[in-house]
Amino acid sequence: MNPHPLSVRHLWITVASLVVVSTLVERPGACNERESVAALLDVGSRLELAVDPRWIDSIEGARLDQKTPVAREVVMQGVGEFGYLSVLQDGDMYRMYHRTVRPGSDPDGHEFFCYLESRDGIRWSKPNLDLFTIPGLDARNAITEENMAEPGDDDPHHFPCISHNLRPFLDTRPDVPKSERFKALAGGFNSYRPKAGFWGLVSADGIHWRKLRKEWVIDRSNWPTGTDSTPACAFWSESEQKYVAYIRIRVDPENPEKGKVQGLRWIGRLTSPDFINWSKVTPMKPLKSDPDPARIAERRMHYYTNETQPYFRNRDLLIATPTRYFEGTVFSKDQLAKMSPEMRKHQEEASVGYTDSVLMTTRPGELSYRQPFAEAFLRPGPDIRNWSNRSTYAHVRFVPTSDSEMSFWAKHGRGSYAHVRRYTLRIDGFASVRAPLVGGSVTTKPLKFTGERLVINYSTSGAGSVRVEIQDESGAPVAGFALADSVRQVGDAIEQTVRWESGSDVGKLSGRTIRLRFVLHDADLYAFRFASN
Repeated sequence: MNPHPLSVRHLWITVASLVVVSTLVERPGACNERESVAALLDVGSRLELAVDPRWIDSIEGARLDQKTPVAREVVMQGVGEFGYLSVLQDGDMYRMYHRTVRPGSDPDGHEFFCYLESRDGIRWSKPNLDLFTIPGLDARNAITEENMAEPGDDDPHHFPCISHNLRPFLDTRPDVPKSERFKALAGGFNSYRPKAGFWGLVSADGIHWRKLRKEWVIDRSNWPTGTDSTPACAFWSESEQKYVAYIRIRVDPENPEKGKVQGLRWIGRLTSPDFINWSKVTPMKPLKSDPDPARIAERRMHYYTNETQPYFRNRDLLIATPTRYFEGTVFSKDQLAKMSPEMRKHQEEASVGYTDSVLMTTRPGELSYRQPFAEAFLRPGPDIRNWSNRSTYAHVRFVPTSDSEMSFWAKHGRGSYAHVRRYTLRIDGFASVRAPLVGGSVTTKPLKFTGERLVINYSTSGAGSVRVEIQDESGAPVAGFALADSVRQVGDAIEQTVRWESGSDVGKLSGRTIRLRFVLHDADLYAFRFASN
């Protein structure tokens, strides 16, 4: 690959031709005028992560550090257009869903969704379900049939294919019927199709699916300008007591709160009390743009997917890993000449491009995202198969695959060289507050909590440490919990109870307004929470 793939012309295309998204995402240094740095946070016993640093008032000598996912085994490879992957954990079973197509067919037609399962999230099997046959493939694990409308078919319920954007989730609503324990939105309302929408699907086992009703549950009446769609990320929101979905929409780059056919690919939010009657789409709101010109230029791009889902250790924290798209190719003519005909074709087509993924967060009911890091969360990497359009999609949901590790899966490549790889991170390990050996500190905003212990997810070197001081609202140390009273935490643990000379009990401070000051030496702080004994 060329060491500097962004030529002057390419950079101009990225800056001028792609639609501006710089006002849509809050970046480091951007000020959210709706909240004060001194705003009181009621954290209760909720886990607070470094990747969503709204709890931070000040950092001295330390920094927020985004972590790099570790590439693990390839789960699938070979023939097929693997796309729109989804993995969920159902008790001791991991379930994986992915789109594939009839060999040689248009990936936006003649589609199927296939199912795999695993007991550990690492070794996967394809059960012989024998529900639907995929012409040209021996696979017998399809759970949806090929049902794209034929030319001239006027039935609006044939458009689009129900297998185009299937995105299953486990419904956590307390009173959900067992027959509807799994739900999904499937389809899409593409702007270039005269009739289109999302169906509401339900299942008792995640394998056998049925429509909640014949008609679409989301269509152009929810967002008149439509979009060229990707999966809708839906789930039951406990704090809002309703279903929430995040979908791709097209917006006017000059007024991102309004739709525009063939405009900027962005993200909209809608809600439903019953998974049938959905609200109008509300675009995620623009925030104050970052003053850094380089970051503004870097953000002039479409966001293809959004992948917004609750984090499994704090369902009030929504993690998103959207895909960013860049036009052009990174390969020279000599490199293209050495590629397979299929790969070369993909690099020479009109929509040639490449993608990476970034991290964003939001909270239930919020209408904006926070993007704590401008840099990519998942890079394409050294494998040349990954440097194509519709590649490097970090797909939805992070699930625990050990006591200290969580996994997610990404689809790379296209066509016959498409493949799915597993990636891992430390539990809560999207980011940390990191300090060098000389030391640094991070102080929280004023907060109230519930519990008797302070628990941290942290890591130090042998020479490093973490100490914690509890302060009153004004910043003065609370007697018995000053820095001098804090016991040095040295080691590496997902959940470590913090101690002072008097012990670990902080229950007498529960309900009071306090601040926490973490003093770090060659250490990472990933998360903290208050817990009951």
